[in-house]
Amino acid sequence: MTDFKKNSGFTLIEMIIVIALTSGVFAAAAGIFVQATQMQRRAFFIQKVQENVGFILESMAKEIRVSTISTANTRCPGSPAQSLSIVHPVNGSIDYFLFNTLFGAELHRRLPASGIDTVLNSAGVQVTRLGFCISGNTVNDNTQPRATILLTVTNGHPNPDHNITIDIQTTVSQRLLSD
Repeated sequence: MTDFKKNSGFTLIEMIIVIALTSGVFAAAAGIFVQATQMQRRAFFIQKVQENVGFILESMAKEIRVSTISTANTRCPGSPAQSLSIVHPVNGSIDYFLFNTLFGAELHRRLPASGIDTVLNSAGVQVTRLGFCISGNTVNDNTQPRATILLTVTNGHPNPDHNITIDIQTTVSQRLLSD
């Protein structure tokens, strides 16, 4: 005859409790992993837009500083100019303007004399607003000519959770006083 004094192992209730607790831990870990992945993707989109804005502003500012601003003074912030024309000492006339396409808005840099037209923003990044506030560009006003660039850039992602929009404003002045 067999003597069953002590049962070894787990009861059905104990097994169900362990499985439920383990499932809860795994569900929480999976949620944290998904959230971390989404945050990483969002950080990537932010970095992409910021790098593109930096490139656009640096390339424009470099040319504006050594050029003569041809665009007349504007009444800002109410009605900024939609394009900027400058005369560069080496490249000649340069125009900056926004051009809408089927894939979104692009910031263009055009050399009218040679017909060279360059898109400054990269693929996947759209410039949704471009304005220029020009001041100090009238004769005998005794102020340094300068252009304030108003720019809104987005990655244009179809998912609103991944859509990044950056508004930026910077002022660039000519190196030479024109008065």
